[in-house]
Amino acid sequence: MLELRQAGRRFGRRWVFAGFDLSLPAGHRALLTGPNGAGKTTVLRCLAGTLALSAGRATVAGHPVGTTAARRLTGVCLAPEQGLYEELSARENVALVARIRLGRRAAAAAVSRVEEELDIGGYATVPVSRCSAGMRSRVSIARALVGDPALLVLDEPDRSLDAHSRARLWEALDRRAGLTCVVVSHHRDRRDRGYREITLGAAG
Repeated sequence: MLELRQAGRRFGRRWVFAGFDLSLPAGHRALLTGPNGAGKTTVLRCLAGTLALSAGRATVAGHPVGTTAARRLTGVCLAPEQGLYEELSARENVALVARIRLGRRAAAAAVSRVEEELDIGGYATVPVSRCSAGMRSRVSIARALVGDPALLVLDEPDRSLDAHSRARLWEALDRRAGLTCVVVSHHRDRRDRGYREITLGAAG
C-alpha cells in the first residue's frame, strides 16, 4: 500500500531526512518516533503530497504521492487544530471531504458514522470558530477518517484530546483492520497495539 525508496527532503543545503525506506502492506501501521528536528512531520507532509521529495520516490497503492489518485486514497491530519473552515459547522467540514471521497449520495451515512465514532455529534452543528482545541482536533481527525481512506497520515492527532476522546480515536482506527496508517504520537503504547516503531534521526 505504501512504499518509500531512498526518500529524502532537504531545505536549502540541509537534509531533513535522507535515504529513508519504508514498506507497509495494507492494514499495517507505523509509529514514527525520534527527536525534534528528525523529520517526522516532514515525512508525513511528503506522504500527504503537500511537500515534494527532494530524492527517491514514494507511492500509495502504486500511485506517486501528490497525484490525484494518491490523494483520493489518503486521509490526512497534520495540524489537528488548524486548517478547518471556520465559518462552517463541524458536520459541514467533515461533509465536504466525504462528498469528494464518496460522492454526495453516500456522504451523509459516512459522516454520521464518524460523528458517532469520535463523539462529535453533540457539537456537529456548531461553527468551528466556536469550538475548543480538543473539539477542533476531533473534527480534523473525522475529516481524515471519513469514507475509510486506504492510507491514514496523522501528526500527533491526540495532543489536544482528553482520555475519553483519545480512546475513541484509537478504537476507531482499530476497527479498520485494512487501514494502513502512519502516525507521529508521543503515546508509545501504540507499540502494544500492532504499530511498528520507526525511529528517525536528524539527517544533518
